[in-house]
Amino acid sequence: MIIGFITLTVLSLKLSMIMLYVLIGIAGDTTTGTQIVTNAYVFLYYPNDIRSTGVGWALGVGRNGGILAPTLCRVLLDRKLSLQGNFLAFAIPCIITAVIWFIQDNFSNMTAIRQEEKLILCILRLNHCLKMY
Repeated sequence: MIIGFITLTVLSLKLSMIMLYVLIGIAGDTTTGTQIVTNAYVFLYYPNDIRSTGVGWALGVGRNGGILAPTLCRVLLDRKLSLQGNFLAFAIPCIITAVIWFIQDNFSNMTAIRQEEKLILCILRLNHCLKMY
């Protein structure tokens, strides 16, 4: 998310065409990657009995962002904001999300034992996936 914020902010500068393509690729990768990481994040923080609901909500919020982003883009273009203003409008949610995740990670009430259990489970699943290939 922080890389997405930095990338979107730098996109507002006047750069060469090749650099713009590279930054657009990075911005797209971090946006897609954030939605994928959100599923793993929900897995770590929701209890077993409501985990599927948490994943559903996370995916739903991501889908709503995908629907609303083009609408927001049109509104920004109609307002004739500067190039920097347009990119910052999309960069700001990245940094807000990063701050929220930072607060959740550092001030969560998840016990150390539960964190260790989740870590062991993730390692076992990763090991299983690697054995399949």
